[in-house]
Amino acid sequence: MKQLFLIFMFGLTPLMFAQTIDYNTETLALFNNENWESLITIGEEAFQKNQSSYEIEYRLAVAYYNTNQYFDSAKHFENIKKTYNINNDTIQEYLYYSYLFSGKKQDALLISKNFPFHLKQKLETKNFEFIDYLNAETGIKLSSRSNIDIENMPYFNVGLGQKLGYHLKLNHSYTSLSQNYIDFDYKQKEYYLNANLHVAKGLTLIPAYHYVNILENTESITRRRRTDIITTRANNEKIHLLHFALKKQWNRFFIMPNISYSSANLVIDDIEEETRNIIQYGLDLGYSINGLKDKLWLGFGANVLNHDSNSENELIWNAKAHYQINPKSFLYFKYLNANTSNFSEDNAMYYYNSVSVLVDKISATFGYSLTPEFSWFINYQYENAEDIENDFLFTYNTIITGLKYNF
Repeated sequence: MKQLFLIFMFGLTPLMFAQTIDYNTETLALFNNENWESLITIGEEAFQKNQSSYEIEYRLAVAYYNTNQYFDSAKHFENIKKTYNINNDTIQEYLYYSYLFSGKKQDALLISKNFPFHLKQKLETKNFEFIDYLNAETGIKLSSRSNIDIENMPYFNVGLGQKLGYHLKLNHSYTSLSQNYIDFDYKQKEYYLNANLHVAKGLTLIPAYHYVNILENTESITRRRRTDIITTRANNEKIHLLHFALKKQWNRFFIMPNISYSSANLVIDDIEEETRNIIQYGLDLGYSINGLKDKLWLGFGANVLNHDSNSENELIWNAKAHYQINPKSFLYFKYLNANTSNFSEDNAMYYYNSVSVLVDKISATFGYSLTPEFSWFINYQYENAEDIENDFLFTYNTIITGLKYNF
């Protein structure tokens, strides 16, 4: 019996040793052959079994980087800094680009603050640019009732960005639009200011201010006997909107609670005056899909709108999807369900204050980078609207195109 036991043990021992993987040797061979997919499989196995090392995890992080999986690449380069206390130029450079290409540009800028001078020169990092980018866009909102009483609406917008240090970015824009709507003509001018205050890795404060100035001429007809008397009134409405959001990102997931307050002051013929105050608060969520190598990003947002203390709350919600076709082009889709008016979108950048009610809207955007600095986009929107006062439904088809130049 003893002899049988020894024979069994000696026979089992080579098998046990044969099943042991030398992760260092395996990952090195795969790294040298640039077999990134297999390296990711073996490297993650070593990491999960606590048999990793600096060399193994470095190769794993590089493999993720070379397969455009930048969130995972950043995670492992961060762990290398924390676990092995290694932060050489190569690690810093890889981590910088991993943040940059995963859309976390402000994290990339923030870590560059501690780069040595020669690395800042190599990567051409800039913490101050009086003009960071310029953009211009134009379009037209086509009404389904343009031949009856609601004309088309031309749209124009210009904007610029500023980078004022490692923590602060400013975005300015000016918008102009006009329309003839049933019995009045109006012209609308807007100024928008947005600040991104990046206080720490993955944490950004986003205050914004939106000013809207509307000049309108309203015509009303009064019939007296056989004569129509046309009365014209000049109205001026000014809207001041304050917005604040806090964005927190954990790897692929972010959450952003926000609140807006708008005050509208309407003056009619320099005599009558009306004031309207609105509070809007909500939450936005976003997640990059790991299984699709982060090419697909999904988002959801919901806002509650309160026109005054006595009215019922109104719910506005949206769903978004961003697909990166290749490094140069993308598709972006958004569905918005509102059933109201006088509300803001996208950190209060857009303010919907039409006389009609926006029922819902579908939009699609295609973007393309012509050069590393120069990009172009085209956007299409289909919008269902309702005029409650006159009791009819109608639609808008909107086409917008724009160019952006990054300095």
